[in-house]
Amino acid sequence: MNDKKTLIILYSVVFCVATGLSIIIPALSLYAREFGATNFMIGGLIAGFGLARVFVNLPAGIFADRYDQKQLMQFGLAIVIISSLIAAFAPSYSILLFCRIVEGIGSAFYMVSASTLLNSIVPVSKRGRAMSYYTSAILFGVIIGPSLGGIIVPLYGKGSPFIFYSLITFVGFIITRYFIPSTIKISTNKPRFSLSYFKNRSLLLVSLSTFAFAFSWTGLELTVIPLFAYDNLQLSPQLLGLIISIAAVSNLVSTLFAGRLTDKFGRKKPILLSLFCTAIVAYCLSLSYSFYSLLFFMSLFGLSSGLWGQTQAWTADLSDKKHLGSFLGFNRTMGDLGFVIGPIVLGYLASSYSISTISLLPFYFDSFVLIIIAIAVAFAKDPAANLNNKFKKTKSKF
Repeated sequence: MNDKKTLIILYSVVFCVATGLSIIIPALSLYAREFGATNFMIGGLIAGFGLARVFVNLPAGIFADRYDQKQLMQFGLAIVIISSLIAAFAPSYSILLFCRIVEGIGSAFYMVSASTLLNSIVPVSKRGRAMSYYTSAILFGVIIGPSLGGIIVPLYGKGSPFIFYSLITFVGFIITRYFIPSTIKISTNKPRFSLSYFKNRSLLLVSLSTFAFAFSWTGLELTVIPLFAYDNLQLSPQLLGLIISIAAVSNLVSTLFAGRLTDKFGRKKPILLSLFCTAIVAYCLSLSYSFYSLLFFMSLFGLSSGLWGQTQAWTADLSDKKHLGSFLGFNRTMGDLGFVIGPIVLGYLASSYSISTISLLPFYFDSFVLIIIAIAVAFAKDPAANLNNKFKKTKSKF
């Protein structure tokens, strides 16, 4: 088995999946309104996908410890392909919501098994770089997808992005089916799940940092910032789109460098720096008074949060091979909890008695959450740092 080739294939497939998932973003609300959906019901389409992943991530991780990850990846991708096709021709809102939930289940099986496979074939000394490239492939898809969706909808209709989502995921399925070896397994044993796995304090703390980054990204950047830009700064949708795109690019640049940083210095120091810097930037965003100031702080927000993907590398470092999938599944569960809870909590805090502006409380609260979790994460063990220290000591003897 060529591990380098397998990694490149994994990057290619996750790019396809991320592109397909983000293609539907511009059309989802418009499509739902054809069925008479309210804003609350539209939010349910997003929450349903995330909640499904919250409940399925951990079981998917347990399966990834017991069975061939390639088969699980194919299983997850097949679920996404079928549910997306049905969603494209959904006759009602309830069917569309059901399809979104099923998509979340498929996504959970694919993402957990793929990250388990990736972390199982990469040594600790190179795991940071591998995860940074993997996360970057996702970000590339997230950046490209919405633009493609914006082109597809006027040409083929509001349900068409789901068809393209299915087709692009099918490409990923074919790549997985024919180019990833079928003999890859972490262990021939079939370990039983036990809650005692999660008495690992470091695992809980690292997963809290995953929660914090997801909470901040979806809650602040994707929910509060648009409201703040429209209501407090009176920016146009075009200017807001430009700001978010530039922030995504800065996040991508940071992510590409993050892997080498954590491989060299260990996971803890860079991630702690990221949490504290993101907390400071979250507060500074509330001070934005113009397009240029918001653009500046959002660019810093993208740079400071670019180490998010490294929490999975840190989780893998803390796990043994028998329980790698379970540990990664738990970590992803915490991240998806952040995805679901962030928009709800920070969106609620953004409510204001003023008609024309939103409250600045979500900026302060997000900053507070990041700082508290950063302090807690400081007490987590960092096997990668210990490994680097041993290597340096051994090298100095020669």
